[in-house]
Amino acid sequence: MRRRFIILGMLAIFIFSACGFSSCHGPQYEEEDKENLEESGWTMMQDWLDENIEGSKVLSSEGCVNMIPSGPEYLTSFAEGAFSDGEETRDYLIDTATGTVYLLFDGERFSETCEDLVFEMLDLKDAREDCGVSDFSAELFLSAGNSVYNSKMNEEDLVWLPGDLVISMDNEALEGFIRDGGRKDEIQVGGTIRVPEEVSLEGYDMEYWLKQRSDRGFYFNSFHLMDSLEEIATFSGQTTYHRYRFQEVEDLDIRIYMRDKYWVEKSGKDGVQVLEAAESDFSDLTFKKTADGYLVTFPDREHIFDFSIYADPGSKFLKTEYHSHEDREAYLSPGSQITGDRYFENDLYWKETDDRGYVLSNDDGTRKIFFGGEELIPR
Repeated sequence: MRRRFIILGMLAIFIFSACGFSSCHGPQYEEEDKENLEESGWTMMQDWLDENIEGSKVLSSEGCVNMIPSGPEYLTSFAEGAFSDGEETRDYLIDTATGTVYLLFDGERFSETCEDLVFEMLDLKDAREDCGVSDFSAELFLSAGNSVYNSKMNEEDLVWLPGDLVISMDNEALEGFIRDGGRKDEIQVGGTIRVPEEVSLEGYDMEYWLKQRSDRGFYFNSFHLMDSLEEIATFSGQTTYHRYRFQEVEDLDIRIYMRDKYWVEKSGKDGVQVLEAAESDFSDLTFKKTADGYLVTFPDREHIFDFSIYADPGSKFLKTEYHSHEDREAYLSPGSQITGDRYFENDLYWKETDDRGYVLSNDDGTRKIFFGGEELIPR
């Protein structure tokens, strides 16, 4: 099912500022205003039909409302409804403030056309054959409230587009609309693109996404770029970056897979701000021989990165499986307290991966995540 977003914009900011945690609930408008909106929507839509789809008649008009969960409901400038074109009943959406009419359009066709431009924008055209795309979605970023994102859109994979564009059914016009960075409505893009490892992702920072929004009218939200060692994620005005790498531990003939860089940026009225940032040094990690096995730890308790243990075929570390005795006290930050059990006991197993050799895993087959307070005891 395609994801649908309730767009509240500046109105939501005002509402929360004004209401806070008070009793602002339910409709914050007069019913007469809603009736006037519906009447205007009906009249304007009929005028548009008379000019563009001769013989069509409006059948219904409903004022669109922005509904904040457990909060107030505010009237928008949009009305939605249905009309008959003489052969079938079709849905419509109209912005009474601008007169813009929206009709439902093939969501798959729209997304595919947007996807072509996205690869161009990301400078990934040459690498496209080596990329993998999943859950890609594209739709107009409308402030019409949540009622317009109806079950028909979800079940039939439809999106709202300007009515004159929909009735033209012209590929050239569709691509021109998508490429027009000056269009009134932004296009919101979500999904995941996996890229080859030679593509560096750190440059896709918050400034980059803001430029695509201002220059191209594309708003990337819940969007991920990743390869096996890097990931960029955008969500609600934030961009998060992770970088991982492998480090060999020659004495033990194993490889450590650990995140070594991380940052979070946020866009606000004061520009782009770095909310969090950290880097790691593999030298922080130690394997200390004990009477029973090896103690895996970070001497620096402020270390925040987890890791996993891999071994190649023929590794001496691969010759046995291990029991993990985990002491949460070992990686507890100064001043913090443990809630729940201090010690965790877990049998670990070697699991073969597609292209990384073997990884130490839990008994359910998931990769074991180490935090730096575990003693590995051969069993």
